[in-house]
Amino acid sequence: MISKWIERYHLLETAQQTYRRRLNSEPVFSLLVHFTYSYLPGLSESECWEKFDKNEPAFLVQVDAYLFCRTSDAFLLDEKTQKVLSKTDKQDLLKINRKIFEICPSSESFSYIGEVNPISCGRYELVRLTKPKKSIKELQAKNWTNEKHVTDWTWRLTDKAYKEQLEQGKRVVLRFQSLIEKNASLDEKKAYFERHFRALEGYLGYRGVRQQIGNLYHLEKRLFKDKYNQPWFDHGARTLKLSYMKKLKSPIVNNSSYQEAEAHFRSVLTEDLNKKYEKWKAKSNKTEV
Repeated sequence: MISKWIERYHLLETAQQTYRRRLNSEPVFSLLVHFTYSYLPGLSESECWEKFDKNEPAFLVQVDAYLFCRTSDAFLLDEKTQKVLSKTDKQDLLKINRKIFEICPSSESFSYIGEVNPISCGRYELVRLTKPKKSIKELQAKNWTNEKHVTDWTWRLTDKAYKEQLEQGKRVVLRFQSLIEKNASLDEKKAYFERHFRALEGYLGYRGVRQQIGNLYHLEKRLFKDKYNQPWFDHGARTLKLSYMKKLKSPIVNNSSYQEAEAHFRSVLTEDLNKKYEKWKAKSNKTEV
């Protein structure tokens, strides 16, 4: 299926080719593929690892694929009514899908992204931003007229992942008490904070994620100030260096074949499985002793 989508929707085109299609008022497509694995149904965690130890099937590899279609107002213009079709109107959505089908025969039927179940991949979920992109000066110049907010989409941490990281940050601040009690050196304090800050900087640099991590960082800083009545910068803390997605270097070269991408992620999943297997093995050996 994915191979057919790649050919049908020109998913290996360069950014320049995609841009030309948008200039021609054509819809453009993108594909999100998420590889995961899970335990075999009906088996406990230990039973799965025991099977894995014997080189027997123990896990299921799951591939979630999300196909996106981006359109412009020029493409959505209805020639009969001379109005832009609405993606949220059911009747208009039927017309939009017919227009897509005319340009891309055998295309799938698309739904408005805001009305489908939340799209999540691991610790991240796709959300819509409604914050206006206009500056305060622009709004003041227009006497704060009631203009529609510009909408955009970004990834952010799921509620579960955010709460887990929030609790982890609280533990880091509260456990700092032990360093104070033993009169730890500044280098020891820096090393203590460094492990935590690198974990925060390890999240993918989407706009929504950077905002969440920034909020968590400031919450931790305030908690430290409230508990110890001292700035945490005096005790080895530092500012975060959050990466932007555009500056991240992907191990998969742009426009690589799907087979190359699949092979890469299989190796990543295999490496992760082996690490977890070693932890389980070490834990089970301790239990036996």
